[in-house]
Amino acid sequence: MTTMETVDLVKLGFNKNEAKVYFALIKFGNADAKILIKETKFHKNIVYDNLEKLIDKGLVSFILEGKRRIFQIASSNALNDYFNEKEKEILEKKKQAEKITNEINKIAKSLPVSQEATIFRGVNGVRSFYNLTLEKNAPYFVFGAPQSSIDIMGDLFWANHNIKRIKKKIKARMIFNPSIRDYGESIKDKYTEIQYFERDFEPMSETHIQEDLVAIIVWTKEPILFLIKDKNIADSYMNFFEKMWKQAKK
Repeated sequence: MTTMETVDLVKLGFNKNEAKVYFALIKFGNADAKILIKETKFHKNIVYDNLEKLIDKGLVSFILEGKRRIFQIASSNALNDYFNEKEKEILEKKKQAEKITNEINKIAKSLPVSQEATIFRGVNGVRSFYNLTLEKNAPYFVFGAPQSSIDIMGDLFWANHNIKRIKKKIKARMIFNPSIRDYGESIKDKYTEIQYFERDFEPMSETHIQEDLVAIIVWTKEPILFLIKDKNIADSYMNFFEKMWKQAKK
């Protein structure tokens, strides 16, 4: 009696039909196609097709008794031998992949830095951008967030975003408009530093800097987000941010 099931073979990479035929053959030790058809309840073409696949893998062999083929497990170690061979193939492919990757990296370094610009519109566009900031998994810097950014996106959106950001340990430094000081103070933690502009400075746009990205969000009723991907531009904005950070108030 065996505790093995066809699902165990599927986990090893067998397709479901192949696993069921192989499992049936294990159960009987050796059998002709009729027995396997009856056991699996498959059409004969499915049984023969999957037996051929198993033979090609070296897992099944057969002997002739008159005109009948009697199928049997190739050996008790056939499965181990099969996967040892697969492992060798994977290692060879991995070496080849590393070689190709090195070549790609050499070519990429010789190319000029690319510059891309994208426009996102509406609430869903802003959501898509902030999902991107989590995927980049790098610190980011924001200045100019107005009250309308909270009104348009909603408290729940920002709460969920901050939970995900902190879970990924993404640090943020942000200079907020003074109109949202209460909100800013409520989200301060070890991953979130916040300072504020002077009272007489309330930009209606927001600028977000992260690695090679600069996003400028205009918080109108239907927000528009301009995303620029360029390391030189991002570095320039980052220098501007640092100057403002020194002048901003806690």
